[in-house]
Amino acid sequence: MKAKQKKIRVFDIIVEDEAKFFEFMDKNLILVKDYLLLVEGNITPKIEEFLKENGLCYVFSNGCNIKKIDSKEKNPQPVKAEKIPFSEPKVIIKEQVVYHDSPSDKTKVINKPVRSGEVIESDGDIVIFSRVNSGAKVISEGNIAVFDVVDGVIEANGDFCLINSIGKGYVVFNGDILDKEDFNDSKTKKVIKTNDGYKIEDL
Repeated sequence: MKAKQKKIRVFDIIVEDEAKFFEFMDKNLILVKDYLLLVEGNITPKIEEFLKENGLCYVFSNGCNIKKIDSKEKNPQPVKAEKIPFSEPKVIIKEQVVYHDSPSDKTKVINKPVRSGEVIESDGDIVIFSRVNSGAKVISEGNIAVFDVVDGVIEANGDFCLINSIGKGYVVFNGDILDKEDFNDSKTKKVIKTNDGYKIEDL
């Protein structure tokens, strides 16, 4: 027998209304296919059939007590009251090696388009001045700013993110999928983390 603990990305879905579940899935099916879905609430046979037919990876929580750690809570154990040094960003690039920052760089700045098939992951902030193409992913435990069209997937887990335009892609901010319609006026907007979720402001 072998057992390994792995870090996975999970969408926690609480179903209160079947119609709203399918409305959410119609908009976000492409995105959630990359996640493990933790589904709870009013799970109807129709919902279960949909999950199976679309090949989604899911589990029904059935009220089980699963420990959930906030994305900002890197180390839930007590730490001494001292300044924690900045750690080297993790960078995962598929197919092509194009970016790698030194440990002293707190912010990753990208001036080229993020191409399809590339996955960029960092513990620090990321600033992108070009397009994020379809099939590309940018994931940060900090803040992300994109000043061109997002056709890929952006996941920001910091205090804010700056988004210019969402095209064919998706932006996930601290677990919430942002509504594309809020970014269709060609104005760069700031998404700010709040106690209730987030709020969007024009820059």
